[in-house]
Amino acid sequence: MTRMTPATADRPAPRLRTLRLVAPAAAALLAGCVPTQFEVQSVIPPPLVTRIPVVVGLHVPAEFREAVHREERDGAEYTMEIGKAQTAGIERLMTAMFTRVVPVPSVDAGAATDPEIRGVLEPVLEDFSFVTPRETGTSMYAVSLKYRINAYTPTGQPADSWTFTGYGTQPGSPLPGQDKAPLQQAAANAMRDAGAKLAVEFREQAIVRGLIAAPSPDAPPAERPGEIQPPP
Repeated sequence: MTRMTPATADRPAPRLRTLRLVAPAAAALLAGCVPTQFEVQSVIPPPLVTRIPVVVGLHVPAEFREAVHREERDGAEYTMEIGKAQTAGIERLMTAMFTRVVPVPSVDAGAATDPEIRGVLEPVLEDFSFVTPRETGTSMYAVSLKYRINAYTPTGQPADSWTFTGYGTQPGSPLPGQDKAPLQQAAANAMRDAGAKLAVEFREQAIVRGLIAAPSPDAPPAERPGEIQPPP
């Protein structure tokens, strides 16, 4: 009969030691299978631009209002609800950028909705993409959003369109299952960046393309936008 000495009594059995080593790895694999699902939250600050002295119609299509990005990558499922935040953002930006913004049910309903409407604008989400630390070898999550603004006459004739891109990053843990919070913040940062670019670039592009008249040197200063309250 073999006696167990104090030294051997404290030493884990080989099988138990194997289980202890396997458990953390199994937990990591299981964490990677947990779906990552969230709604993007974006707070866009008031744009520091001169208000454009025209009335425009704004048509936000259903696919923009209800946009959801779904993707499966490396065995993980991602579901990111984008529509609510980007709709609130575009409405607040347009309200701050123009004298008045009138919601319209379609791109050809401007003239029938309000005779003062000079044109109808329609936002389109063209692309949503992201990368994680596991893919880049860094600690950063990154999100990019590409938007297009279509411009129409009050009766719905295409007038012009242009694109702008927002980019956002956020540091986070490279461990599986820890994507939600940093990805959510990176997406919010990207939406904020896109809104800033729209506010800065829209007026200049609209003047260059003849959508609005250039201001006269003798004209009084245009009205400045009021503060935009953050989305609830």
